[in-house]
Parts: sequence; structure tokens; C-alpha cells
Amino acid sequence: MLGVCAAVAAVVVVRELPERLADAEPHTSRPQEVQSVALEGRDLPVAALRSVLVTHTGDLLDSTKLTTDRTALEAALVSSGYLAAKVQSAQVLFDAAGGAYVTFALTPGSLFHVREVTVTGAQASETGIMTIGRGDVVRSDRLEQARDALTTRLASRGKPEHVSVRLVSDARTSTADIVLDASN
Repeated sequence: MLGVCAAVAAVVVVRELPERLADAEPHTSRPQEVQSVALEGRDLPVAALRSVLVTHTGDLLDSTKLTTDRTALEAALVSSGYLAAKVQSAQVLFDAAGGAYVTFALTPGSLFHVREVTVTGAQASETGIMTIGRGDVVRSDRLEQARDALTTRLASRGKPEHVSVRLVSDARTSTADIVLDASN
């Protein structure tokens, strides 16, 4: 048994490394196999954006997945407060073996902040303390939290339990007015 292990070890050691990089064996990939997915842009929440991608290294290139990725990247930026975000369609380059290198160009634009919060369909005495206010970043989780808090407060007072959220954004000032509507 020991002799077999020594022979296997000898085979591993015998392989010589090339003297020049040009003599190295090329990395082989299947045609249309994704080699990398790059996000191009400045000041991006890269970890959050990568988490929404459905295209990954090693996958076969799929135009439907790339379209889904573009939409998901844009939605992730918008939900993070970049209401004017734009994501270009994927650019794909191929190497000599057919491997695909995917790049998404992202333009997040300005981070939007709350200018004003208005509640309609309820009296001020029924609304309680608002969980979002002037100057806060317009993030979807914060809007949902404010909607849920108002819904709970109104329900405890026997009022209708449906509150909708409407945004009126101003790209010129990178601000948004929030309307919480409880009039349903």
C-alpha cells in the first residue's frame, strides 16, 4: 500500500512547471460559460447588489437570467434610496475558448432623502409617532416600517387596517415626499 502512495506522489512531483507563462496550458472553459460577473460603477453597495444576481460564475450564459439580473440590480438600488438609478443591459465579451465575461454598468445617481411626510385619511391624534421623517434616506424597508407602524396604530384604535404608501420624488433636489394614505 505504501508503495502505491509513493508512486502517486512521484507522479504529482514529476510534473514540471512551464518556464514561461506563454507555455502554460490555457484555462479551458465551455463555450458560453460565465467566467465572471462584474458591476461597474462608483460608490455601490456591492455585497447587496451581488446578492440579487441569478447569474454566477460557472453558469451557462442565459439572456433571460441577464435581463432578470438587470431588473433586480435596478430594484435593489431603488430600494436602497437611489430612486433615479439606471442599470444598462449586460455587456458580454467572449475569450478565445468561448468563455463569457459579463459586465453590468450601474449609475446609481443621487441618494434621495425625505422632504416631507403626510398622512391622509386619519386624524393626527390617531397616527402616533412617525418612524420616518425629514432627512431620512428613502429606503423601501423604512417605508414599509412606517406603513406597518401606522397600520398597527390605527388598528389599535379600531380604524381601517389598510395603509398605502405613495412617493412623489423630485430628481432636481434628490428628495421625495411620502404620503401614507389610510383613507381606504
